[in-house]
Amino acid sequence: MSGAIPSAAQLAAAHALIAHLNAHEWEPLAALLHPDFAHKYRPQSINPPDGKETRGKDAFVGVLKYNLEDLFGPVVYTVLEETHGVDRVVFHMKSIGKSKTGKDYNNEYMITFKFAPGTEQIIWLDEFVDSKYSSAFFLELWAEIKAAKEAT
Repeated sequence: MSGAIPSAAQLAAAHALIAHLNAHEWEPLAALLHPDFAHKYRPQSINPPDGKETRGKDAFVGVLKYNLEDLFGPVVYTVLEETHGVDRVVFHMKSIGKSKTGKDYNNEYMITFKFAPGTEQIIWLDEFVDSKYSSAFFLELWAEIKAAKEAT
């Protein structure tokens, strides 16, 4: 373990990602991600709208930007609990916000950040969501969006 960056530096990087997410600061957020970064939705029962369970760096940032700028009004992500060690950080989090259709969005997450060994670059992010809540929320949201488009 000699030469490894202390887990406190990696913990700070994970908190910085959440701060950039809340502020919609996409370039600084992307700068925290390793070039070989991958994001995976979990559990397996969750079905992302585009069918992609795993995304690379650019696709991950693009989905965040689309969701938080086009689908949602303000959403605030808050860390409730954290666990950290060398090259790993785990956050239990919640989000509170609204979709642009006015639908409340109050979700819960377990996020595991994995860092490139000995660095502050996030190389893997597992996002466990409340699958029952998320699935129901997005089915209703897509139906609202479709109905609004058909009405125009």
